[in-house]
Amino acid sequence: MRLFCSTLIGRAQERSVLDSAVQAAQRGRGGTVFIAGEPGIGKSRLAAEAQQLAQARGLRILRGRATPSAPQFRPLTEALFSVLRQADQAAHPDLGPFRPALSRLVPEWRMERPAGQDDSVVVLAEAVVRLLASLGDGRGCLMLLEDLQDADEDTVAVAEYLTDNLAGLPVLLVATVRSEQSSGYALAQAAAARRSATLLELPRLADSEVRELVAGCLSADPGDVPPGALTRLLGAADGIPFHVEELLAGLADGGSLVRDGERWLDGQPASGQVPATVRASVAARVGRLGPRGRDVLQAAAILGRQFPASIAAAVAGIGPRELLAEIRAAVDGQLLTPGWDADSYSFRHALTAEALRSALLPAERADLARRAAEAIEQAHPDVPDSWAPLAATLWREAGNVERAAQLYCAAGRRALAQGAVATATGLLEDGRALAPTGSPAALDLTEALLDALVVAGEIERATDLATQFSDYADPLRSAALRLRLARAAVATGEWAEGLQAIERVRGLLGPDATPAQTAPADAVAAQLVFGQPTADRLTVAEALARRALAAAPDDEQPEVACESLEALGSCVRFRDMDAADELHERALALAEKHGLTVWRIRMMYQLGGQEAIRTADLSRLLKAYHIALEAGAVVTALEISTELSVVHTSRGEYAEAAAHAAQAEEGARRLRLDEVRMIALGLRICAAAHAGQRSEVRELMADYQRLGGLESDFAAAVSGYGLAIGSLLNEERDRAFEQLTWAVRQEEDLLTHYISFTHGPHLLLATLAGSAGWPEFKQLVDTPSGQASWNRQFVLLAQAVLSGRSGDTAAAEQAVAEFLQTSAPYPLGRHLGLRLVAQAALADNWGQPV
Repeated sequence: MRLFCSTLIGRAQERSVLDSAVQAAQRGRGGTVFIAGEPGIGKSRLAAEAQQLAQARGLRILRGRATPSAPQFRPLTEALFSVLRQADQAAHPDLGPFRPALSRLVPEWRMERPAGQDDSVVVLAEAVVRLLASLGDGRGCLMLLEDLQDADEDTVAVAEYLTDNLAGLPVLLVATVRSEQSSGYALAQAAAARRSATLLELPRLADSEVRELVAGCLSADPGDVPPGALTRLLGAADGIPFHVEELLAGLADGGSLVRDGERWLDGQPASGQVPATVRASVAARVGRLGPRGRDVLQAAAILGRQFPASIAAAVAGIGPRELLAEIRAAVDGQLLTPGWDADSYSFRHALTAEALRSALLPAERADLARRAAEAIEQAHPDVPDSWAPLAATLWREAGNVERAAQLYCAAGRRALAQGAVATATGLLEDGRALAPTGSPAALDLTEALLDALVVAGEIERATDLATQFSDYADPLRSAALRLRLARAAVATGEWAEGLQAIERVRGLLGPDATPAQTAPADAVAAQLVFGQPTADRLTVAEALARRALAAAPDDEQPEVACESLEALGSCVRFRDMDAADELHERALALAEKHGLTVWRIRMMYQLGGQEAIRTADLSRLLKAYHIALEAGAVVTALEISTELSVVHTSRGEYAEAAAHAAQAEEGARRLRLDEVRMIALGLRICAAAHAGQRSEVRELMADYQRLGGLESDFAAAVSGYGLAIGSLLNEERDRAFEQLTWAVRQEEDLLTHYISFTHGPHLLLATLAGSAGWPEFKQLVDTPSGQASWNRQFVLLAQAVLSGRSGDTAAAEQAVAEFLQTSAPYPLGRHLGLRLVAQAALADNWGQPV
């Protein structure tokens, strides 16, 4: 099926230049325009547009094309014949003395050629100028010479003469030429430099223009282009119109693009085959390089679009000097471009490499792939990250799937350790698709993929993958699998299920397991126990974390040590935030030392969260958030989003707070992280309440209640940090006190695993109501909750009220001064606080309540 676009796409400026040149020639001011560019870029299409413009204005058209190894003057002869068949110009008076010279181009005039005729190219060129002028007399003419890079030197010489001598004549010369080394392209550049011609270098189409071109070929609106087909075209066609049209036709012929009435739809997945026309074009251009050049490019194509020349040379079996000569020829031929260093090159077009690979027989591809993989492993025996995926792909093509799977696994594990979660997942999935079921490589890949899926937040998929495997014959491997399920339970908040998996792990390890063997289970158990709301959770979780840390020395099991330090810091921060920071700083240093990017992100999150609680400074937390997003650590990024929402709300940045909460809610919904989703929805309520958006609060609360939010652990925070603040904004102090009192009691019963922002406002309202005094103040002031700056601003005001009641106005005013400094990041907290204490200040005669 042939699919063409009748509209010229993306060449508006070039078309305008040609239109102006046509009009100038019609008025007797001729000139030359060269249209240059790489193969398939649309030079001929633009030349055809020039022809249409000229025909519309009545110009006479002459058209000829050069071809490799063609006879002398072939394009000129073809161009003249295209007109002289219809018009006899032999009798034109201006041509009299030049007819013998023109007979070299017009065979019918050769009888007029006398002996000893001057065969100078200059005379012939002047004769062509006279002929063109006579043809254009009264209306002008356009001569199109295509593919000037293939023209013989004498034709190029005539074209150069025309370029310099058409001014003042009703003649326009338009020539197309590839932007590669040739006398034709050299002429175009030189003529443009001396301003005797215009040179139009055609760029590749932008993605939006490719979409428009495809829409034109399909007679569809750009928005209706099937996304699968468009993805294939954007990835493989490189913005080359010829490639777009040929690939599009191939998709239609192969069933990857199907017609349903008036619409086109994606069909079966694209086969990746290169259209025959593109293969023929590539074969012709590569053939010009000779056998050794072809060998180098075939070896390079096996390595991919970008390739190291030294490896290609090893595969092709040639030395450095010969390699350099062949690479130079390929670069000059517009097949390759230099890369980022002296050894790297890439094919100018993705389809060039695909065409070279598709032209190989299966046995040839397998042999080249084997030689390439061997060359890589010989040059890089440890197969580092930058080489492992390529080597694995080559071994797969060579038929050695076991070696390919091993390399995929190693590369995937390293990518995960460095925080490249999406890359790791892709590599490990590729490896699993290759490894024989039940083989050691398959088991290694499955375990590594489980780790990657948990970090990526694909918990349900990780669980499904794990349940496909029964316990291994090796109890240690079975224990490792169950441990991964327990880690997934940490991410989803399924504490009881996770602890059941830990018990299974301990049973598989047996009573004779060493402390080092049980340390990973203790570290995960500490995380699970910490999250489960039981009376002794902090004590038990801390004991487990300390036991795991003691059995997992930093340099022997660094990941277990980081996991233990995180759990330990989470427990300790409820009594000493500085001690918690020290533990998390230690884990951060350990993660950086061993290149554990995922743990580095988590520790930056913990430390950034603590800093934001203390000072409302978001810088460290935001840095952790962006690194988590880049690394694909989705679960951690969602958790950081919720933390950012809390702090933005406290700072009065409600749009940012709502955006982070909504983003976290949507991400958690997709990943089925119900606890995170409930927290995020609750934070949307808090942000709306602080912003005074009562109708928004009512709508969100209806959703929250429908999803069971009132029974969740986070309901207390929604009431105390969200709804109570909204009540205070509306001067509903009694209602706010009830909401805060309920929240504080709930949090005490639930033993929440977060630093609550309800205790400060509750202490102040209780103090104003007379139900709290110095004992309650002292009980809160030095705790981590009392040191959180959002709470501390209200604690300081409670201190001012108590001091004023006892007659110590100086102490009251000192507390207010400290409050003003602490509340600087919190505009709403400052205004609410001053409003709440104003009447007490008036009554006790301290401060400036008016």
